[in-house]
Amino acid sequence: MHQLTLGCWYLMFVCENCETRQVLFPDLSNGTSKINATYTVPCAKCHHNGAYDSDVIERYQHREEAKGGAT
Repeated sequence: MHQLTLGCWYLMFVCENCETRQVLFPDLSNGTSKINATYTVPCAKCHHNGAYDSDVIERYQHREEAKGGAT
């Protein structure tokens, strides 16, 4: 599991087997560059080897979690 840094951008994927969201790696372009690759990675939860390309990779900016909870 990656240690997420407040304000930083990450590339994420959703496992095609167990549907768990996972960090692929930090997005050094801060959400601006085009993804033009396919990454084959194992799921940290179910160990499924999946291939993820620009159609399914998500960008995520880590923000402070809400305090007090939302209803």
